Amino acid sequence: MTRANKALKRDRAGRDDLMMKKERKLEEIHQDVEELPPEWKRELKRRVADLRNHVRYVVFSDIGGKGRWRLWLDVSSDGYGMSIDQATLFKREHVARSVSIAYSQGSRNDLLIAKITTKNGKRKVLKYEKTEHRTSGPRRRPKHRA
Repeated sequence: MTRANKALKRDRAGRDDLMMKKERKLEEIHQDVEELPPEWKRELKRRVADLRNHVRYVVFSDIGGKGRWRLWLDVSSDGYGMSIDQATLFKREHVARSVSIAYSQGSRNDLLIAKITTKNGKRKVLKYEKTEHRTSGPRRRPKHRA
């Protein structure tokens, strides 16, 4: 038997011994662990499903009104960025909407919400919220007073 074969045999024996120890530890853990209550199981399932969902929401400002220039809100630096990679991600739409309302108070332009996906580590916009022009809406003629 060559040296390499002997070393390989020792390495395999060491790995087998390590695997046996890990299996024994797992068996001990399984014996010690009690069954989880149903409400905990539901909560764990909900959290795992939330982690697997790649849909997020970002807040942006539409400069110019036609979607040519967008500034993406970065809450951590309390500013705006030119790239969607700089935007703060929100898991829930209602949280993003609350942040957009809070940041747009006292300003002329409202902040909008975009629905994005974060699959494969890239941010891709799925849907932009439409902007409403300030003068749009029901137009009424002023009543003529006699």
